[in-house]
Amino acid sequence: AEYRGKLVFGRYCYLCHGVNADGNGRKAKMYNPKPANLLLSDKTDAYKTLIIRRGGAAMGRSEFMPPWGEELTDEQIADVVIYLGSIRQPSSP
Repeated sequence: AEYRGKLVFGRYCYLCHGVNADGNGRKAKMYNPKPANLLLSDKTDAYKTLIIRRGGAAMGRSEFMPPWGEELTDEQIADVVIYLGSIRQPSSP
């Protein structure tokens, strides 16, 4: 699941969130606010699932985050959430 999630991320998410998921993708400079640094995200898996499915505007976040629910399957979304959990860096004390 983690590997599949990395593949989905690499196809759909990296242009904005960056290949390292740090919010510095090639398109990031076009947006204000910038895409989230997913390495430091404190959001729950349930929240991540919803924002991927519904998009940023529906969640009270950036309107530039598109809803992927029509394009990605539930399994693909779950795999991305697992992948994001695997790369998350613990926050500093």
